[in-house]
Amino acid sequence: MSKMFSAFAGLAWLAASLPASATVITINAGDFTNGLNNQTIHHITWTSAPGNFQLKTVAGYTGVGISEGTAGEIDIQEFLTGSISPGLTFHVPSFTVGFLFDGPEFNDVQEVAQVTITSNSLGTQSYTLTNYFGSPTVWSGPGTVTNLSPSISFGAAVWRVDDPFGLLNDITSIQFTALPGTCGIGRCTNQSDYSLVQFTYEPVPEPGTYAMLGLGLIGLGLLARRRKA
Repeated sequence: MSKMFSAFAGLAWLAASLPASATVITINAGDFTNGLNNQTIHHITWTSAPGNFQLKTVAGYTGVGISEGTAGEIDIQEFLTGSISPGLTFHVPSFTVGFLFDGPEFNDVQEVAQVTITSNSLGTQSYTLTNYFGSPTVWSGPGTVTNLSPSISFGAAVWRVDDPFGLLNDITSIQFTALPGTCGIGRCTNQSDYSLVQFTYEPVPEPGTYAMLGLGLIGLGLLARRRKA
């Protein structure tokens, strides 16, 4: 009887630990800890390379970047990566980046953020968010872009991308880096860099997790029937 109880308790714990797929979880830059390079926040394990997490605040917006290169920003060949816990995948309702300028502020180029996802159905896919001087900022994937802080010297050049990957809900990891940008106006001596301000996601249990839970409950039911017989 004790073995049956232990098995049932284990399955109940598994069921309780699975987040509801309709739950949108928000991760803000302030949830990251300065100086770490590996941190799990709400089922997402984040890593930075090379360097550690570093927070930066501009015009009231706080973002997380990497300590190497431009302090508190994600530079070219720097990577901020988030991976979901085993047994889960996720959908991304939105992400928000900041300090993605178009020049001539800070002698910037038309800065480019690259976002790469890995999903069970599509494999690895990369998209770009480019701040064009004098034109709308363009996201190469599905979804829409909204400006939250102006791309001027006293603003924070903050951009939210809603539904960036459409309805895709089997993502296992997401990675942020920067790509070289072209000159829009000004001296253009500073290449692309930016920070992650906010990330929202909906966890989705993988089909195999539900199957394992279902088989376990069926097995417990059969065992209970045998014991009664």
